[in-house]
Amino acid sequence: MATPTLQRYLQSLPDLAQRNQHGLQAAEFTLHRLQALLAAVGDPQQAYPSLHVAGTNGKGSVCALCAAALQAEGYRVGLFTSPHIQGALHGIRVDGQPASAAELQAAFDMLYPHLAQQEGWTHFEIVVAVMFTHFARAAVQVAVIEVGLGGLLDATNVLLPAVSVITPIDFDHTTILGDELAQIAVHKAGIIKPGVPVVSAPQPPEAAAVIAPQAAAQHAALSEVAADWQVELVSAGWHGQQLRLRRHDGEWQELQLALLGKYQLTNAATAYAALHELSKTGFSISPASIRAGFAAARWPGRFERLPGEPLTILDGAHSPAAAQALREALDEYAPQQPVLLVLGISADKDLHAVLAPLAPLVQAVYATQSAQPRAMPAAALAQQVQTFGLPAHAVEPPVAALQAARAACPPGGLVLVAGSVFLVDEVRGYIGLEPSTN
Repeated sequence: MATPTLQRYLQSLPDLAQRNQHGLQAAEFTLHRLQALLAAVGDPQQAYPSLHVAGTNGKGSVCALCAAALQAEGYRVGLFTSPHIQGALHGIRVDGQPASAAELQAAFDMLYPHLAQQEGWTHFEIVVAVMFTHFARAAVQVAVIEVGLGGLLDATNVLLPAVSVITPIDFDHTTILGDELAQIAVHKAGIIKPGVPVVSAPQPPEAAAVIAPQAAAQHAALSEVAADWQVELVSAGWHGQQLRLRRHDGEWQELQLALLGKYQLTNAATAYAALHELSKTGFSISPASIRAGFAAARWPGRFERLPGEPLTILDGAHSPAAAQALREALDEYAPQQPVLLVLGISADKDLHAVLAPLAPLVQAVYATQSAQPRAMPAAALAQQVQTFGLPAHAVEPPVAALQAARAACPPGGLVLVAGSVFLVDEVRGYIGLEPSTN
């Protein structure tokens, strides 16, 4: 049986993003076929210990911080982050380097003879199977795995990790996960496994009320960052942030972050707590390695300043809490500077909740549309933005919207590109930067 190329095979599979526009339901997801596929090739997902990270906001930053610290300690580290505009395969990395096409094809060649044993494969399932297999072939010593969607029924949840991590939960993918935080939290907490320690970032009360009982039911030791850890900002500027962190009444650890925005303090505390739990399983992770890793970690598209003028900020904020965090970062780093907003958003997101915190700063909106299937059409987006009383122009493609906003930016103003990770990735690609890994 001739094995097709991985890319050609993936192109033949259903696009869940397009189906989601027509009411994809959680019940349509299943882990059974992927479990059987991986079992047929020796369960590569268990060939190395791992951190499994779910949540709504901060997943990528937490993953980047953990992976960088582990790499600084000298481990060979696999990192998997969620799909983006270059395709999900780009999120498969070993020691910071994307897997090559040949390496991914070799992993797929192992899987392909067994694919006929099950039906109904999806694009993401195959990507996840290839990722797990590639990491085993690459002999990673530890992996950091980000959930794609939800947690309970996400393809990555075939994993039995060393530590489970849940970042702050917010409204996201509501057509699939539910339109109440408690419903969404059930899916996020679905990554909690029997006896596996779990770290939870500070959560809304509705989410915390789901996570704690689920951890108790699974006899999984729960570390709640808000209760167990203390983090304080020492200083912040465009160069980065200095902070200090400690557990309970322990000694303060001085840390430097290149990641901007006060919300990154929560991500840093969550990542530190996750590494602390991982160290209890036998990993050697020194404070010096954590300091080095956190200082080196980069996460493009999260309050990222582009070079040159006018001041241009990229931020993939697409949930209400992320938009509020973005507003607070703007108030801190660019107070009272008028904003020209290049906005693109998926049709299933809550535009009102995302735009509301930013609207008081915005002089004009350049509504645009990324190439991903769920993107709201630019003209429809501009029309909805106008209901906020904001001038809005529909401009496609995103690079044209960026150019128009930069040309119109007044002295002392800034251009903000926000609303979608896919939009941010497209803009980064247009200006010659590598798209983010999320």
